[in-house]
Amino acid sequence: MALSTALEEAYAACDVEGDILDTLEFDHPTLATPLRFVQGTRVPGLYETVSLPVPVEGAVDFTVVAFNFTRPGLEEGGVGRAKLRVDNVSRYLQEALRAAISSDQPFSVVYRAYSTLDTGNPEVFDGLRMGNVSVSPVSATGDLFYEEIEMKAFPGLTYTLDDYPALYGQ
Repeated sequence: MALSTALEEAYAACDVEGDILDTLEFDHPTLATPLRFVQGTRVPGLYETVSLPVPVEGAVDFTVVAFNFTRPGLEEGGVGRAKLRVDNVSRYLQEALRAAISSDQPFSVVYRAYSTLDTGNPEVFDGLRMGNVSVSPVSATGDLFYEEIEMKAFPGLTYTLDDYPALYGQ
């Protein structure tokens, strides 16, 4: 059986040698700079940070921490939320989470998956929000979700009589 040209190209482009580096970027108005983490096991003196390119900023350091990222699943009521657990939170996230409690702004989270063969083109999931956060001395867990678009005003304008008199038959 012959393969189509498109299928041959898809098989040829498949990366089977490189590793995937899963990263998380937490941002909040109370933070001076975003907190960036790469999934792994920290080895003091040898493997504590990884430098990876980020749009606009260029190469930045991601701190190596253990975290578990569960992608959203399909549930009876629709798509479920993604789950996140970051270990060793007392060292990195606890102060930031405490400062965020007094704010009414949610954490913004960016998930990137870098291939070690081509770090310049990561798979990016941005616009994520973090909610239902619980913090213990050793870890933080939370739900990742996209802002509920159906709750936003569409088209984002308020049609008033002064601005749009034709809509009111005048």
